[in-house]
Amino acid sequence: MNRILATAKKGIVKYLPKAVGAAALGIVAYDAHIIGKLQSDVYAKSKDADACARSFNNTQYLSTPSQTTAKMKDYVNEIEMDSNLRHFVNSAIGYFKGFGEMLIDSVVPFGLGLGALLGKNRIGKGSAIGLGIYAVIKLFKDVLGFGHSNDLNKKF
Repeated sequence: MNRILATAKKGIVKYLPKAVGAAALGIVAYDAHIIGKLQSDVYAKSKDADACARSFNNTQYLSTPSQTTAKMKDYVNEIEMDSNLRHFVNSAIGYFKGFGEMLIDSVVPFGLGLGALLGKNRIGKGSAIGLGIYAVIKLFKDVLGFGHSNDLNKKF
């Protein structure tokens, strides 16, 4: 019986840091994906609005009075308004921009999670302990609000 418990304890000590590291990387990737999706939409719509405003503004002025030039400018404006390729490309750019920004914001849990998942012996265990400490600090500071000043609700 003692041999079984010793083997189980060895397995837990060996694989717990890897599980903690995988969980941390999963949480960071999930948050980065969500921010990437939000940033994708915002970035693409912003660039679409800029392009449409620029295209429409171009139709409002002629350097020389010409009906042909006016019709060509209107046609180019219609093509610009109906273009889906720009939105598709800008969505991808916005996604990777938001994903990357979130990875940079979460560099500490990402690094510790990577260390816990890929590290051997002391590095893996130390990274898992670091993740635990980071999680406790995050819980008290950001989730429970201790040690966080709220400038909007100050009494004086």
